[in-house]
Amino acid sequence: MKTYAFIIMKPDALERELVETISERFRNEGFSIEKIGYRNVDEQLIIAHYQEVIERFGESFKAAVISSYAGKGMIPILLSQEGPAAIANSRALTGTTDPSKADRGTIRGDYGYDTLEAANLENRSCNNLLHCSDSEASLREEAKLWFGEALDVAINLNAS
Repeated sequence: MKTYAFIIMKPDALERELVETISERFRNEGFSIEKIGYRNVDEQLIIAHYQEVIERFGESFKAAVISSYAGKGMIPILLSQEGPAAIANSRALTGTTDPSKADRGTIRGDYGYDTLEAANLENRSCNNLLHCSDSEASLREEAKLWFGEALDVAINLNAS
């Protein structure tokens, strides 16, 4: 059974030229790239993507994501993997949100250098290389937002 995961390579991954390195890490763990894109992020897209977090943390977080991401390139990727746990496996490979606390062997633990503490003190988003959906519901919503189309038909998410 094939299952799916959704990631986004953030501007710091692109700026540090880690896109191929990170992609290779996912392929080495049995993931395949089903769909890949490139988006020059505008305020509307990034606010929509982080809407739930903005509601929790308020206007200062909203300002931080806008200044950190608007006008920059990001790469959304729909991944697949044989087996029932693509989302859990992709999150385990990605590592914890704060790169300074991510385990070695994870992408953030091996390539991350930023901290949530520094990002908060500087009123910016943490440079943690990528976003990784945390549930099938977020995968569906985020993939539609970033690819601009419902993916259920194209990849038959209901069968996963």
